[in-house]
Amino acid sequence: MNSGAALRRLLDEAHGALGGGDAADAERRAKAVSALIRAERDLAEFVASQPSDTEADVEAQCAELVDRITRLVEADRAGLPDEVLERIAAGAAGP
Repeated sequence: MNSGAALRRLLDEAHGALGGGDAADAERRAKAVSALIRAERDLAEFVASQPSDTEADVEAQCAELVDRITRLVEADRAGLPDEVLERIAAGAAGP
């Protein structure tokens, strides 16, 4: 699953929580999506600012982002607090 599809699914889950009357859960999920989008944008800006990235460097950065998204999804599903989700989205190692 690509990161866009994963973000769409997470946002749909936030909408579902809001539709189900759980505003706190919906807000938590939406914040996680927002943090991920910021991380995606930051990574894209960083990659674009690098003078001559090799293909391996770009692949490593993409792999790190996919790993971060995976950790964020797992942490979100486990119901970890917003602070943990924000640290993961910001690139901190581990939940």
